[in-house]
Amino acid sequence: MNIPIEKSIPLSVTYPSVVERYFTQRYIRREGDNDTRILYHSNKICLVTLAKSHAIFKNGAVIKKVNFKVGEKLDRTNNKVSGKKKHGGQRVDEHSILCLVECEDDSVYTIRSGVKGKLVEVNEHLIENPNLLMTKSETDGYIAVVLQKLGVECDMSNSVSKEEYDKVVDE
Repeated sequence: MNIPIEKSIPLSVTYPSVVERYFTQRYIRREGDNDTRILYHSNKICLVTLAKSHAIFKNGAVIKKVNFKVGEKLDRTNNKVSGKKKHGGQRVDEHSILCLVECEDDSVYTIRSGVKGKLVEVNEHLIENPNLLMTKSETDGYIAVVLQKLGVECDMSNSVSKEEYDKVVDE
């Protein structure tokens, strides 16, 4: 047998991504195509990202700035957590504003949490490189990490599954 070992293994199987393997994907449809995707992990960690049907993707908008200062006295980048239970984390609910995304065409999108829990961190890399939201939305382009309360069942009633979402978006 003169076949190299890397050629002897059938590689026709496409393996699921990390997101597909370890997270439950849920989508929240919002007014004005301001859709978000929540990635639920079994340890109650949730990642908030933009959904592919968000108006920014649909319109091909160029993101100018991601602003985590969402109120007069509320800056999400000032969130400081410590310890196993993430003490000091800002509390968020489904409607809490995480950031404002400003585009070159002067449109501004308000990104909401969609999840009730403690804000563990916001992605400060988006401040220097806001296009991560578009180019790496499944990995480095996440918006925030939220920790749901331990011992409480996840409330996913305000969201739809990936399959349901794909049906609605494809129509």
